Amino acid sequence: MTFRLDRVFASPWLAAGGCLLGISCTGILGSEDDGSQDDPEQDASVAPDGMPLHHMTASEYNNTVAHLLGTRLRPADGFPAFGAKGFDANVSALSNLSQVLVQGYYDAAKVLAADAFSNEAQRAEILVCDPAEGAGDGCAREIIERFGLRAFRRPLEAAEVDRYAAQYTDARTTLEMSPVEAVQHVVRTLLTSPNFLLRIEEGPDSERSPGALNGHEIASRLSYLLWSSLPDEALFDAAEGDQLATEDELRQQVDRMLADPKSAAFFQNFFGQWLGTRTLPSHNADATRFPIWNDEVKGAMLDQVNAYFASFTTGEQPWSEFLTAPHPESRLLEPLYANDPAGEREGFLTLPAFLTLSSRADRTSPTSRAKTILEQLFCVPMLPPANVDIPELGAAGGDEGPIENVRQELEKHRASPDCASCHDVLDPIGLSLEHFDPIGAYRTAYPNGDPVDATGVYEGAVFEDISGLVPVLVESGRSGRCPTEQLFSYALRRRPSGGDRTRLKEIAERWGGGTVADLVKQVVTSEAFRLRAKKAP
Repeated sequence: MTFRLDRVFASPWLAAGGCLLGISCTGILGSEDDGSQDDPEQDASVAPDGMPLHHMTASEYNNTVAHLLGTRLRPADGFPAFGAKGFDANVSALSNLSQVLVQGYYDAAKVLAADAFSNEAQRAEILVCDPAEGAGDGCAREIIERFGLRAFRRPLEAAEVDRYAAQYTDARTTLEMSPVEAVQHVVRTLLTSPNFLLRIEEGPDSERSPGALNGHEIASRLSYLLWSSLPDEALFDAAEGDQLATEDELRQQVDRMLADPKSAAFFQNFFGQWLGTRTLPSHNADATRFPIWNDEVKGAMLDQVNAYFASFTTGEQPWSEFLTAPHPESRLLEPLYANDPAGEREGFLTLPAFLTLSSRADRTSPTSRAKTILEQLFCVPMLPPANVDIPELGAAGGDEGPIENVRQELEKHRASPDCASCHDVLDPIGLSLEHFDPIGAYRTAYPNGDPVDATGVYEGAVFEDISGLVPVLVESGRSGRCPTEQLFSYALRRRPSGGDRTRLKEIAERWGGGTVADLVKQVVTSEAFRLRAKKAP
């Protein structure tokens, strides 16, 4: 069972920490029986510049509570998974809640609050003063204001401080809690508030630009884009001083934030989902065929590909060299490189992480490799023919047993007119990588002794192997359209609409295939990132 966000947080179920506590939900979360049937995708098309109301992803929740509370707990690992086309932060997948997730939030708040106050160092970060000293609730109010700013990613309104202070007083008198226990009680309540759990953009417009998001909303967009977490003190200070209204300040913040270790979340979530590397930990290869394969090697592959991404983001490597740049060295991966001919291994497509993920456990999959290249790197959708039952490779030729020579099997597969239309496009690209086995080691022959043939013709260009095809692919990606679309979608949490076509073209042209940091700056200084949703007529 799923619920609309505006309904579940207005229900009595979360009375202990939601709207019925006194937190204002009017105009933000709607009412329980307003009768509307909003569709997140429809909302995005009505207001192409906006970011509809949505909850955090599992990664964002874990990172946020870690940076807010100092906890090492990862409660969101046990939350239900959400499927989304594209990135998991797409609001079309985050605009509804399941009853299981709501219960998960409630249970997590209790555990997290208890954990935060069980550790002296964590507790000291919250207790900026001693609530047991002095008369009245002055210290409690200071704690509520300081902690609430970070939890809600904005300053609390006076009425909100009053309500949480009243809860603190009630915990002291009615529940007979100690001052510290009462603060812990309030912290737990804050962690179940929709203002913590949801990404809400409803603040007043900036006086400088009537359509702009306010400073704290921009700060949150930046921090969840680059850190998948809440803003730090520097971002909060910039937001408070209205500094994030200038393009120069936004560019400086991007440089600062990408240099921070928290930017690892950007590699893991943006690149990891766009190019599939986030799924490497769950990938399996046949260790009986590839004895080198183990969890340590798998981890080294992930470290290497993330270092490769970093060279284009925090380094000086331009995106135009993404398919030709040298690989980061890795001691654990040296056996995979041992038999490489000179000049054969360069660029993203010959990284062991990509070659492994685009293969099956026991053999390579040229079709999968080519499909990943076209769909992910070049944003070319490859849809199979409608109403066609496509046989597994091997079944088309009536073969039994393991597939050894993949090229021969694909030729049988392509004999079917239904299959040929796609395979004529896919096979040349995929077969160009056949010198690399299912875990990325170079080879010259298949397991049955047949020599590997990686030759082909693509768009009129004849090549001997992937090194001859790469220049064609580089030229095809020179416009920078696909990475621009992907980052725009990740930053705005929605697929680009028809109204975005012009701005995407402009961003790509201004970027010119520079570093990923340059592309981030182009996106965050665009009107789409800095302006709030246009209200539907």
